[in-house]
Amino acid sequence: MLNNPLRITIVLALVVLGLGVYILFFDIPQTRQYKKQETQERQLLPFDDRAITKIIWATATETIRLERDEKWRWTITEPMRFPADNREVRRILRALTIGKVKRIIEDGPSTLATYGLDPPYLTLTLKTSTQTQELALGDRGPFAPSLYVQTKADNQVVLTTLDVMTFAQKTLTNFRLKDMLLFDRERVQEVHIQQANTAMVMTRTAGVHSLSPHWVFTSPIEGPADKIAVGTLLMDLSGLRATGFVDSEENKQRILGQPNRTHVGVTILEGLRTHHVSLYQFPEAEKAYAITSSTGPLYEISPSILKPLTGGAFYFQDKRLFGMEINDIVILEVTTPEERYLLIKQNDEWVLDNDPTSALNQEVVKLFVSRVVDLPAEISHPDSSTASIQHGLDTPTATIRGRNRQGKSVGKLLLGKREKGLVFAKGAGHQGLYQARSNILSQIPSETQLVR
Repeated sequence: MLNNPLRITIVLALVVLGLGVYILFFDIPQTRQYKKQETQERQLLPFDDRAITKIIWATATETIRLERDEKWRWTITEPMRFPADNREVRRILRALTIGKVKRIIEDGPSTLATYGLDPPYLTLTLKTSTQTQELALGDRGPFAPSLYVQTKADNQVVLTTLDVMTFAQKTLTNFRLKDMLLFDRERVQEVHIQQANTAMVMTRTAGVHSLSPHWVFTSPIEGPADKIAVGTLLMDLSGLRATGFVDSEENKQRILGQPNRTHVGVTILEGLRTHHVSLYQFPEAEKAYAITSSTGPLYEISPSILKPLTGGAFYFQDKRLFGMEINDIVILEVTTPEERYLLIKQNDEWVLDNDPTSALNQEVVKLFVSRVVDLPAEISHPDSSTASIQHGLDTPTATIRGRNRQGKSVGKLLLGKREKGLVFAKGAGHQGLYQARSNILSQIPSETQLVR
């Protein structure tokens, strides 16, 4: 019993001694290592990327120099002078800004090849008004994303959080500005389309019943244009981007000298500014070409932009056949082989001429009227001299007429024979014979279906 305190003292001394050994040889070194790693993890760039005014991008095959002006516009100055793609430059600079050094691998490295740095895949030189930072980029690191980088200023190999895909396979083409037509679609006042001996001119006008703009043809015909088709064209032209470049005059002439080419010229009037592009396509080529100036390159582009441009005036016309707007209709006369009725609009409510006291389902009537007014032609038949009997228009399946406030018959739609999901049609909105979607025939309500 007397020995118990001594034993306890010895045990406690051993525990304290073991704890001291653990702290001295394990805990303190590990804490120091953590602190060292924490101090090593830092931003890759010692300055903000917005301060960078010059970039030198050097690989084994080419060197590209870029410079920024006071308006934050980047320009390629070597191996050629050409506007740079600001989005591409900003993407790379952003990656460098958020990139961090995870740890220092080697000071004064002697085995650069181990990290893919002898030679490096890419050497980046970044200059501000007061500083220069040179980085050599090598292989991927052990985790994703990570990349070995040699910082030339302190001659260290470091493991960074950069993603190799941000920098891989970038060439001069990646840095060149690929946008060809820089304009504001909302400020465009006129669009001119020239193909062969045909010139189309479409002009922007204020909406009659709303503030939204409308488009009208002034040449070669006069009449409303399809504002959706024109708006889509302007959207496609403003987003037109090159997929490649042909710079040498010899190659430009060789390509454009090929026979059987399709050539379309587009001129856009945006206030006091004028934009022009010439588009070319060849029968067996999978890509098309564009030129915006005689001194500029020949741009390789997707051929899809030429499909609407070569569709002729019909593509851009307002293809609605009825020839009247909803707000202008006061009387709508519907005639089918089964019945005939007149709808009259009074105080923005529709009533039946022969039974004005019957309560009509206004939603059904308004939907029907909008379908009649907005029915577009799908196919044009320029030669309309064929006898109407062949298309069922001598005894129409349905005849719909619209009158304005003065009682004048303005709108008209004749629907004839069905054929493969379409119906032959004529309308006051366009001269000639057309085909429209045949589901309009099943959407004509009977008089009883109109009553609530």
